[in-house]
Amino acid sequence: MSATATTHTPPTTHTTPTAAGHDVLDHFAGGAPDVTRLRGLRPELVGLEQRAYDELFHPHSSPGTGVSAAERAATALAVAVDHRRAPAVAHYRALLTEAARDPGPADRIVARAPLDGHAPPRTAAAVAHARRLTRAPAEARLDALRAAGFTDPQIVTLSQAAAFAHHQMQLAAGLQLLATGESGTGTDPGAPSATVAGGPQFTTGVLTWRPAVRPLAREELTEAHRTALAGKRPDSPYFRTLGHDLGILAVRTAIDLAAFTAEGGLPRAERELAATAVSLHSGCVYCVSVHARRAAQLHGDPEPLDRLLKYGSTAVLGRRWKLIVRLAAGLAPVPATAADADVQALRELGVSELALVDLVHCAAFFGWANRLMLSLGTVDGEAG
Repeated sequence: MSATATTHTPPTTHTTPTAAGHDVLDHFAGGAPDVTRLRGLRPELVGLEQRAYDELFHPHSSPGTGVSAAERAATALAVAVDHRRAPAVAHYRALLTEAARDPGPADRIVARAPLDGHAPPRTAAAVAHARRLTRAPAEARLDALRAAGFTDPQIVTLSQAAAFAHHQMQLAAGLQLLATGESGTGTDPGAPSATVAGGPQFTTGVLTWRPAVRPLAREELTEAHRTALAGKRPDSPYFRTLGHDLGILAVRTAIDLAAFTAEGGLPRAERELAATAVSLHSGCVYCVSVHARRAAQLHGDPEPLDRLLKYGSTAVLGRRWKLIVRLAAGLAPVPATAADADVQALRELGVSELALVDLVHCAAFFGWANRLMLSLGTVDGEAG
């Protein structure tokens, strides 16, 4: 982050309720009546988003994987600080102070000060991981987490916490933008977009994802795992890796299905297009290959997707698709750079409020998905 950006640390003098059950996303998105109304267009996702938050940050109903409440809160706080979302910073700051029984670590995370010697080594390692996962997910490394004592299941939980917090920030920015014309993230230009030229070589071909942590063996999968992965491939290495933390896996899968398969609103091909645009920004070659291929199949013409993968934001697309890509990609930087002009242009084309809400949900979900794919494994070639 530039020196200029660090002068815009959001104010955090107030606190917010930290108990489970509060609608934290509504608070993070500014709490305006129009935010609540827009979220109500997809009521199932309102409950699922809160369930995911409760599962990760108040996991009292399940044994979890041994990642402490303080480590989880510190991870989310680091993400919220990078996104400059003041309500989320205040919330996770209070959560961490409560869990650690010491305001010092939270104060230092908000100030972006080193944690060495001021917090347990595991907390310091968790925060460093969260910052890499937020700003440069392709550069995330697991060695430091292992050196600090995190097991493979705990690395999965920690990555889920960081990636979900990023998803919350994207979703809050998008919903606030739809409701008020402002994303609530100020003027920081954020992290640079990934570009096609000189960057990853994107394709619609079938690729192989290799886990960097030990996935569950097929015989370790329980009936609960298979139920949690309804509509997915439970034997895939990716889902067997996420299976180390069943609680968040189950609700995450439900969010995925609700965002991408709900009736009405944005056509499915365009939901996949939004996922592709965010994945291009993140540099997630595997996610691009899957979702660009699905978008092309649903659209019935691979040419627009081929151009998007080859030329990125400069690709020649129809106006509607161009605007969908621009809005989705504008939610991907840290913090978001999406503008009201992009929203208004889509409205002028007749895109409904429900379709815009779908677009925001799908884009935000892939901020989460990309970070898991990029941190927990690698792509090493075509699957033949």
